Amino acid sequence: MLNKLSFRLNYSEIEKRLDPIFYYKNSNLDIVNKTSLPVYKLKEVINMQRGRFGHRPRNDPSFYDGKYPFIQTGDVVRAKFGSDISYSQTLNDKGLKTSRLFSEPVVVLTIAANIGYTAILNYPACFPDSLIGLTSKNDLLELEYINIYISLIRQYIEDLAPQAAQKNINYQQLSSIPIVVPVKDVQRKIINVWNISQNLEKIKRECAREKLTSIDAYLLDKLGIHLSNKKEKIRDRIFKINFTNIIGRRLDPNAYKVDVQNLKKSIIESAFIKKPLKLLVSKGFGGNWGADVASDFDNKKFVCCTVIRATEFDNKGNLRFVNGKVKQRLIDKRIFEKSELILNDLIVEKSGGSENQPVGRIAIIDRHACKYSPLIHSNFVHKFTVVSNEITPEYLFYYLNLMHKIKLTESMQSQTNGIRNLIMSEYFSQDIIVPPLNVQEEIISHIKQIRDEAKNLEDEANQVLEHAKQEIEQMILGEVV
Repeated sequence: MLNKLSFRLNYSEIEKRLDPIFYYKNSNLDIVNKTSLPVYKLKEVINMQRGRFGHRPRNDPSFYDGKYPFIQTGDVVRAKFGSDISYSQTLNDKGLKTSRLFSEPVVVLTIAANIGYTAILNYPACFPDSLIGLTSKNDLLELEYINIYISLIRQYIEDLAPQAAQKNINYQQLSSIPIVVPVKDVQRKIINVWNISQNLEKIKRECAREKLTSIDAYLLDKLGIHLSNKKEKIRDRIFKINFTNIIGRRLDPNAYKVDVQNLKKSIIESAFIKKPLKLLVSKGFGGNWGADVASDFDNKKFVCCTVIRATEFDNKGNLRFVNGKVKQRLIDKRIFEKSELILNDLIVEKSGGSENQPVGRIAIIDRHACKYSPLIHSNFVHKFTVVSNEITPEYLFYYLNLMHKIKLTESMQSQTNGIRNLIMSEYFSQDIIVPPLNVQEEIISHIKQIRDEAKNLEDEANQVLEHAKQEIEQMILGEVV
């Protein structure tokens, strides 16, 4: 083990970094060490040009809203292979003077915060110094090959970044990264394999999305809820309501919008029984953030728990536990005994969000989540438990998830200083359509089948990409002609 952690380095090879992990990582890239093809440093075969935006403060409005696209790090991270980089900001002529216009196609690489993500920029645009433009030097590399190769070693590049308050990697550190350079014909074969896999992956993911979208239509039809198909116009945002109807209630318009009232009316007109949520569940309470975990904590007073935050909610009604990002906290036992999350508990995101991301996402504690037990929820999340034998937790989860998707939950929110908050009294007062249990089971079974089919398609999409990566790596290693 010691031999694997020990290595020699000539003084002349030191490139402004004294930490050994940089040089250890830089000399231990498998795809480079095992290849029979030529290997260069990036600086030998790639032109690297850093973006620029020199003015401070960066948000000065006098530089923006012109004709020059201004790409940000997030735009590159969100871009997919084969897709154009989208942008939401533009620079004017004044802004262009403090930036740099990249007029030729270029691979854009992120070097701060989210490190090592790439996409091809195929239209003239500017970007800041958190991005670097890469092009081939001496015509040795296809632009698409650069993009693919960097994507294959993205984690390796991130690992090279110095550990600071915010990880970043600079031009000098990138310069010595090794790159395998096959002949152009092999590069084109690699590009062809990647493009075919990307197209197939997109088809499978789109099919998965369509299946998941069909759940909403199925549930709406099954429950007899009708949505208005009319596109909202400016005049639809103006409506009247009697003052007597809002005395002692909310004064903001969100709860009284015409589409909200029509949706509530459609729920009431459903052929099935309706009951307020508060009569079906325990109201529960908000969570607790606890304290930092110490190795010598008193296990008679505290429980070391996995804390579910809004971060763990996705937009598909699932909880995602990402390795390395799961939070462990110490919770007072007296709090834990009242707050512990167990199988079939429901949790709702009650605070946070933004103008474009309302709160109210719902999740159910399933067997997968229970693997991370003991579980607790943060103070931005609210727990409740089904206590009525008239309704099943899974059906209630699907129903409340639907209400979030069709934006009924959005009408139960307030906003203060940019923070959205779910008004829990209104949330628990909402009417729930309660079909007979046999109908609920039919709904659960149908939705599970669709979700399983969608997951299989997602898994197949991942397998397509993984198989393509393996094939490409074999070509980069020189094992396939």
